[in-house]
Amino acid sequence: MAARTWVAITLCFGIWFVYMKWFAPLPPTSVETPAQVQGKQGEAPAVPAPSVGGTAVSSAPWKADVKLENSKISLSFSDAGGKPVEATTKRYRVTPKKSSGPMPVLSVDQNGAALETLFTDSQLVDLSSAQYERKAQDNGLIFSAANKHSAVEKSYQLKEGTYFLEGNIRIAPKDPKKTDWGYLLIPVGARAAEADTHDPLKSWEVVAYQNEKLSRTPIAKIEAVEKVEQGDTAWIAYGNKYFAMAVSNPGGSINPDVVLTKQAQFVGAYLRYPLRLKEGQKEISIPVRFYLGAKDYNELEGARMLGLIDYGFFAKLAFPLLWLLRAFYSVIHNYGVAIILLTVLVRVLFYPLTLKSQKSMKAMQRLQPQINALKEKYKDNPTKMQTEQMALFKTHKVNPMGGCVPMLVQLPVFIALYAVLGNSIELFQAPFFGWIQDLSTKDPYYIYPVLMGISMFVQQKLTPAVGMDPAQQKVMMFMPVLFSFMMINLPSGLTMYIFVSTLLGILQQVMMKDKNTASSPAPVISNP
Repeated sequence: MAARTWVAITLCFGIWFVYMKWFAPLPPTSVETPAQVQGKQGEAPAVPAPSVGGTAVSSAPWKADVKLENSKISLSFSDAGGKPVEATTKRYRVTPKKSSGPMPVLSVDQNGAALETLFTDSQLVDLSSAQYERKAQDNGLIFSAANKHSAVEKSYQLKEGTYFLEGNIRIAPKDPKKTDWGYLLIPVGARAAEADTHDPLKSWEVVAYQNEKLSRTPIAKIEAVEKVEQGDTAWIAYGNKYFAMAVSNPGGSINPDVVLTKQAQFVGAYLRYPLRLKEGQKEISIPVRFYLGAKDYNELEGARMLGLIDYGFFAKLAFPLLWLLRAFYSVIHNYGVAIILLTVLVRVLFYPLTLKSQKSMKAMQRLQPQINALKEKYKDNPTKMQTEQMALFKTHKVNPMGGCVPMLVQLPVFIALYAVLGNSIELFQAPFFGWIQDLSTKDPYYIYPVLMGISMFVQQKLTPAVGMDPAQQKVMMFMPVLFSFMMINLPSGLTMYIFVSTLLGILQQVMMKDKNTASSPAPVISNP
């Protein structure tokens, strides 16, 4: 790789690191408890009742009355409100240790009103948290409750081998003259969540797919003034890098709005369904689909929810790379080895472009003495110098951009691969060998960052510094240390990829150097 290209990459990574370290949005501060406020002010303030969208939420203690489960997830429901109150995954744990508890996706203690069905109409509001009657069906549940104004029925069904919970909410008003029954709200979110953009399990965000456009909003950017988005709503979700809860609109007749909200005891979003009876209509039926689990490609693809996985701008390139990674894993059953094989494959596929880039750079290096001579000769005439320099390139059939263009072509693929290795649930708690027992977390002993620095130093020594000024040379000397420092907290699977890719780059440079050992020197132009 050309020295100037390394300098450019270093500057890009440096800007990114500085932004993430000092300018990235800070996590929101925790909401103070009434006791904390009382300690500061000397008296207990009036504590507002928990609410979402202006609708009061029950703060009464809940209990798990019944459970549904399959091979992937365990779901607990409460008769109070007829709602899911807890969800844990069976495959993933809080830590890789077997003694660790299952990974939670939903908890009333942490998520508050999430996945409740809240009514805004004063005649229906008590049905939000009423005691529902329950009956079982085939791996499903039906909850029903009624007051003097309406009857409500909520049905849930959990199929085998999936994180999806199918649901339906039926509202049957008893007043035939009243057609406007307010709104039904279904929130996703948490209480005062402790957000940390550098921790994959605390990088909380709201993701929405509406009008065939994806939006991602970190909870730190959700404001107290509610933001309403209207249009063709497909789904909303709340989660971190690897897990999420989501509510989707699987084709019902009522199209919900998306509302971002930040309140004293809840931050997130909710779907807002208008409850309007049409002429002759006696009840309203709202189908819903809940997703509670890992951001699994196979499940999300069929539901058109792949946007939950954050692969960035080059997502269309990332998904084929994920498929290759999974294909390698299906054969060797070790994601660390799969990363190495995928890195080798990408390097091999791009070898012709890399070779072309290296040849172009070698040609430029051979012409460097003549370029320097032209710069000295026409130092007082920049226009003439540029003309003569372009004539020199044309004579020797050298493209000054020939070393950069092949690199730029490869860059989107390398960025996409970077995103795959940094954001895929496949690497979560996946062991490699030895000290690496979780490819999604940093190297506990910083061995790979150090090896990366050493390998980059070797590659730097193999790259001729012809034409570099002293300032650039100093940057090049510092670059291995800078890269090692930036990779300290990166996932070990990602640092492994960068390390292996650098080793392959060194190998390619050695091979190229051997091919050019017998190359003849460039002709020297004579001074007229």
